Amino acid sequence: MDYLMANPTLAIIGKPNVGKSTLFNRLVGSGHSIVAPEEGVTRDRVYGKFDWCGRDYNLIDTGGYIPVSEDIIDNNVRLQAELASSEADLIIFVVDGRSTITSSDQFLAQQIQRSEKPYILVVNKIDELKMEDSALVFYELGLGDFYTLSAQNNRSIGDMLDGISHKLPQEKFTRDNIKEYINLAIVGMPNVGKSSLMNALLNEEKSIVTPIAGTTRDSIDSFLRYDKNDVRLIDTAGLRKKSKISGDIEFYSTVRTYRIIQECDVAAVLIDANKGFSNQDKDIIRHVIDSGKGLVIVVNKWDLIKKDTSTQREYQLDIINEFPMLEYYPTIFISVYHNLRIREVLKVSLCIYNERKRKIKTADFNDFIKSAIAYHAPPLIKGKNITIKYGTQVHHTPPIFAFFSNHPNNIPVQYKRYLENRLRNTFGFDGVPIKISFRENK
Repeated sequence: MDYLMANPTLAIIGKPNVGKSTLFNRLVGSGHSIVAPEEGVTRDRVYGKFDWCGRDYNLIDTGGYIPVSEDIIDNNVRLQAELASSEADLIIFVVDGRSTITSSDQFLAQQIQRSEKPYILVVNKIDELKMEDSALVFYELGLGDFYTLSAQNNRSIGDMLDGISHKLPQEKFTRDNIKEYINLAIVGMPNVGKSSLMNALLNEEKSIVTPIAGTTRDSIDSFLRYDKNDVRLIDTAGLRKKSKISGDIEFYSTVRTYRIIQECDVAAVLIDANKGFSNQDKDIIRHVIDSGKGLVIVVNKWDLIKKDTSTQREYQLDIINEFPMLEYYPTIFISVYHNLRIREVLKVSLCIYNERKRKIKTADFNDFIKSAIAYHAPPLIKGKNITIKYGTQVHHTPPIFAFFSNHPNNIPVQYKRYLENRLRNTFGFDGVPIKISFRENK
């Protein structure tokens, strides 16, 4: 697998609550990272992109670095920061200009020096010129000159970016040559194995994985290459029932996950084989389909199920009985823990991606209409014959088909469903929501 980070990659590190995510959001230009007054809000690495003076940069936000802690999440956050630093071409070390130097600051300064990577020291929260003198104490870190700024107030950000561009000469990097990539979102309820699946596919600890439900609160992404295709793989926070969402942070995470669904091409919805197909699973799947995104159902923890030769089929039929429209969406049975069939997620997602953008020739579509009507003609409505003259595909990603009729508003739902089912049986579109509309033939 080849990572597709040809542009310079910058990693923002620092202790908790120094303004890392505020700086990240300021540069990326969106609320990609969660920003809140409580410490330790950002846990995972969060990726974004921005440009400065015509040059593109990749940016990684990290959780607050705590050198020594007995807390399992703090230790994982520390690992994430270290992994981000190893990925980066330059480290942005952020300290709080309103605070004194702490042991965490000193420890991070030593780590940065040992890394031998280019870096810049940023003294944040310097909102006014008169506060500049208070920043002089940070020379004691032994990192040389620094930049004073206010990420919150957008003060002196440009000076920092100019400094970064000088430390990373243009000629050392080439622009991405990626013309197209697949946005694959991994979604599902908390603790179904989303982060574990992502880590297994990437073969590295990209996401924090702990036994605690709801550990992943930021949507994080990585790029990989599969079968000559570039894939953006996105891990997301677990989606709970609205009634069970607690606190602003989890609410923002949920909003972001739904936004990721809107942005993706294909969503892999994970289901816990042990817990079965829940109402919340249905809600998530319904949101993916309503958004017009490709869908693959991934049943994880299959190793925990007692089974025989028919167990998979019976499980799949149970899902279809609960949610009939899923007849046309593939189901994969995997075990992340045992590395069982996880590559099938990429294989099937690629097929769905190609199906979603497929175009049907108008001539072929009209041949289909003639065949469908010959087999089952539209019913009489109030003694009137309904005719469907012709049709065409008016859109793709997702595919939308228009039928032109003399009475488009009188076509029964049952007949619309017949046409959709026959369309799928004729042209495929497995894993892809299709929409049909009826328009008046004038």
